[in-house]
Amino acid sequence: MNRVDLPGLIGDEPLGFLAAVGLMDQLMETSYLCWDRQDRHAILYCRRHSSVADLVDHLTRQLDRIEHGAAIPHTSGFPVRRRRGAPDPLRVRPADYRSLLERVSRSSGGRHWLEATVTERATDEDGFCVVNPLVAVRGRQTLGSFWYYPMRDVRQDPRRLLTEALTSWRRVDGSEGWLLDHRASYSTHPGLRGPGGSGAVPGATWLATLAVTTFGYRRRNGVEAGRPVLPNGWFRLGAEDVFLWPLWTLPASSNVLSAVWNVGWASDAWKLDRERDGTLRASIGTTHGVPAPNSIDHAVDLGIFTMCAAVRHGTQGPLTPVPTATLRRADEWSSYPAWAGWDWRYPDVGDYPGKYGWG
Repeated sequence: MNRVDLPGLIGDEPLGFLAAVGLMDQLMETSYLCWDRQDRHAILYCRRHSSVADLVDHLTRQLDRIEHGAAIPHTSGFPVRRRRGAPDPLRVRPADYRSLLERVSRSSGGRHWLEATVTERATDEDGFCVVNPLVAVRGRQTLGSFWYYPMRDVRQDPRRLLTEALTSWRRVDGSEGWLLDHRASYSTHPGLRGPGGSGAVPGATWLATLAVTTFGYRRRNGVEAGRPVLPNGWFRLGAEDVFLWPLWTLPASSNVLSAVWNVGWASDAWKLDRERDGTLRASIGTTHGVPAPNSIDHAVDLGIFTMCAAVRHGTQGPLTPVPTATLRRADEWSSYPAWAGWDWRYPDVGDYPGKYGWG
C-alpha cells in the first residue's frame, strides 16, 4: 500500500475537498483517503499508484479515453448535448423527466449521472426540475458546460495542469472555476454561453466536477417528511443551503465514506445551527465510527477532527467556505468498542475478536 501526499488539495477549501473525492472516483482500484491534521492536505493510499506522477499518468489516460462529443470518463450518455438553437436538454419539467431518464439510460453511465444531477422530486421557481447546487451555471450556459469546458481546459496541457492541481496550485488566466472556486473571477454577462471568468485552477476544477455523483440526490433514511429536497451533504439552515463535510485521519475507502454520509446526512446524525455571532456550528457524535471488517461487535473511528462548510451567496455565487465550529455531543446510542485494524489490513485469525462472528 503506497502513501501519496497531495499538498495541492487542501480539505477545508470546497474545491480541494471535491477534487480529492473526484480523484478517488477516477481510480480503477479501491483507494483510501484521509487528511493531514496540521495543514489539512489530502493523503491517498493505493496499491497501483505510488506517486503523483503515477496518478497524473492515470488521469491523462482517462482524458484520452473520453469519446468525441462526451465530457466525462466512461460516460457517453451524459451530459446530453444541446442542439443548435434548442433549449438546454437537461433543464426539464417533471412531466418530461422520465423520457430524459430513458434517453440517457441507453448509454453507459448516463442514468447514474442524471439522477445525481437533476431530480423530479422538486421544482424551482420556474417549474423546472431542481438541479444539484454543486452544478452552477450562469447566463445561457447549459448544465453540460459544467463538465465539458473544464475537461477541455485540462486537455490543453494535461500533465502540467493535473500535476499543479495535486501539488501546488497555479491559477491560469482565462480558465474558469465554474462557481466551485471562490477565489476565481466570474463574468455576470446575461448572454454568457461558454466560459466567462479567469484565475482558476483547471486540473482541480475538472476533478471537482467529477465528484457530483458522490453528492447526488438520494433518499434520506426516514427523515424525508417536511424536509427540503437536497442532495447528499447539503443542509437547509434558515433560507440558506449549506454544504457540510468532515475531515478525518483514518484512511477510508469510498464504501466507508458512503456509510459515513449515510449516518451523518441520510440518518440526520449531523446537526447544523448558527451561533449568535453568525458562525455555523456542526454537531456530531463523540465517536463517529464505521463497522469494522468482518466484526459486527467493533467499530473503526474515523478520527474526524473538524467539520467544514460552504454556501453560495445568491443563486449564482461561487461555493464559498464559511467559518464552522465543531461540537462533539454524546452519542444517542451506545457505541461498539474500537477495533485496532484498518479495512485494508486483515489480521490473522484470532488477532481480534469477532472476525468470524465469535467475539
